[in-house]
Amino acid sequence: MLRRALLVALLAVAAIPMAAQGPAGWKVRPDETSAMLGAMPTEKGFQLTGGPGIFFNPANTVKPIYRVRATFTQLKAPAKKTYYGLFFGGNQMDAAPEYVYFGIAQDGSFLIRHRAGTQVDEMDTSLHYAIRKPDASGKVVNTLEVQVAPTAVSYLVNGAVVDATPTRSAIAGNSFTVTEKIGGVVGVRLDDAIDVQVDGFFFESPFQLNDRGQ
Repeated sequence: MLRRALLVALLAVAAIPMAAQGPAGWKVRPDETSAMLGAMPTEKGFQLTGGPGIFFNPANTVKPIYRVRATFTQLKAPAKKTYYGLFFGGNQMDAAPEYVYFGIAQDGSFLIRHRAGTQVDEMDTSLHYAIRKPDASGKVVNTLEVQVAPTAVSYLVNGAVVDATPTRSAIAGNSFTVTEKIGGVVGVRLDDAIDVQVDGFFFESPFQLNDRGQ
């Protein structure tokens, strides 16, 4: 009887979703109910497996001026080209989340997109020398940062600015005012299935602007 009870207890533990083991207060939100996305706490951060989707703590909510930063270690090569990185300006997180995200991929490219529910609008995408590419084992380490200032939103990889968008821009012919929607939750975004270690997730509001007010 004791052995049977122990077996039942072990099966119950094994059935707990991986997301339940993530850092306290953080939530996993896959893009679709069929998507698998798990989080496991580590010594300096957390490991994310699966995708697509986002990982966030609702308490990590900021207003401009702010910055958010994290170091990403791609642990192995994904099945296909996959972007991963930061999201910010998250709102309506329990309904149809809206946010902007900044990700990098294995070929040394980055992308910036605005997402509202299932609608995704492209803001920019390009290759950049500052983005490190994976080694033969598929492993690579890059630090991403987003700085939200009154005049522009700057996107950095390993300390280099790879892009900057003005506080007001038009996306896909629609009027999207960045300054009106840029405040909100900050977190991590995976665009498809991938294994990444996220260390040193950090945000600061406000942060010190440079001498040009950016």
